[in-house]
Amino acid sequence: MSAMTIAQAAELVWDLIQTLEDAYWEASHCDDKDRVFNLMQLLNAEYMELLKISVQDHHYEYEVITTSQAALLQVVSDYLRVEAGRPRRHRTTARLNAQLNKLTAHLAAGHQ
Repeated sequence: MSAMTIAQAAELVWDLIQTLEDAYWEASHCDDKDRVFNLMQLLNAEYMELLKISVQDHHYEYEVITTSQAALLQVVSDYLRVEAGRPRRHRTTARLNAQLNKLTAHLAAGHQ
């Protein structure tokens, strides 16, 4: 797997935040909303840091900024495990799974 650039990471994190917003409004229980919100907060902080990086540096390999790569991988993995069986609109589920799996694959490859 080729390394994810900062530009690709910023796009993925932004898309993931947008999809998580849909998942938040589709969640039917407060616990589900809390899990989505917690992940959104973590990704929002990461996205805000990515926005501070100069456009000239967007071709460099992406590394997690706001927390450790292992911690982000754990949070995303836990979210996937708990939320896997939750009912959602098919469109949201497909987008969320694809984006989270892409992020997880990158984090897992960089964590080894």
